[in-house]
Amino acid sequence: MAGSPQSARSAGSRLKPVSIDPLESVGFASKGDKKLLDHKAQEDYYNKIVQRYMQFCSHYGKELASAFASLPASASADATRNPPASLPIRSAPPARRSTPSSAAIRPPESPQSTLSRAKQIEQRVPPPSTELSTLLLSLRKLREALLATASTTPVSFSQQVHIFSIRFSILAQHPPSYFPSLHYLLDKLHSPSDPLAAAELTEFTSYLILDYACRQNDLVAAFALRARARARHGFHSELVDRVLSALVHDDWIAFWQARKGLDGYMRAVTGWAVDRVRRHALKAVGSAYLSVDVKWVVKGCAGDTEGWTWEKLAEKEGLGWEKEGDKIIIRRPKSKVNTRKLEPIKEA
Repeated sequence: MAGSPQSARSAGSRLKPVSIDPLESVGFASKGDKKLLDHKAQEDYYNKIVQRYMQFCSHYGKELASAFASLPASASADATRNPPASLPIRSAPPARRSTPSSAAIRPPESPQSTLSRAKQIEQRVPPPSTELSTLLLSLRKLREALLATASTTPVSFSQQVHIFSIRFSILAQHPPSYFPSLHYLLDKLHSPSDPLAAAELTEFTSYLILDYACRQNDLVAAFALRARARARHGFHSELVDRVLSALVHDDWIAFWQARKGLDGYMRAVTGWAVDRVRRHALKAVGSAYLSVDVKWVVKGCAGDTEGWTWEKLAEKEGLGWEKEGDKIIIRRPKSKVNTRKLEPIKEA
């Protein structure tokens, strides 16, 4: 019979099984989902995230920088401005017990061409922005579960997760993920009983200082944090000092030179100030010169690491300057008008 249980089973067997993303099958602990309230489940979920991240890097290879920059601006922007807050940073004791190292995250290489749609279709890979969103959301679920189980979860594991999350979120240019995590890592997870390594403490303090200075344009908070970090654990970073000095003195040449010596993470954080520095440089040049060399404008004002050309720069910033050979004419000198009064003609 058509309506028999056997026929129903055979009809159902022809249907394809529903494919569920293991990362998306987990919910938020704050919404009542209890899947990640067990430490073993947290470790398994974290390993899945790391595996997906490695697949993400493998899929996009040399286009990794473009992939990391694929999040929409609305997703990357902070909805509310993060206010500067006092950050207690404790000194690490001389003897430190080893903690598991976090999964390595390769900084993106120099920007390449835009991502190939044909490559995505051929390999059936989701768009990079979709995969970034999935990974960021999954890390948020895991961090929330760690907070809910802070009294039972090993601090070393929480440190490992937050270190990975911060580095990944910085490359993905997602402040809502890395900014609170930086505070939590340095304020709560770093302690005399469970200290971060000296190199890690310097690294993540640097990110927070640069975020204040470059993204939030709050130099007062940046210098205050640097002073506290120096007093409490002897923080010192020549690269951070160079970036701060360049921003304080509006020295765009020094800013571009400082960025050349930064790794992928610090370049990503300082990238928030790039547009501001470039526009300040163009304004200063426009008010001081009548004409300038093309190469000097492109390399000096825009920096020589972003593949800028004069045409691209003029279109991006809406410049009305004219190009004549190797020169850029900013404004032409006004022709002099003879203002000498003419003497009246005497009558004969």
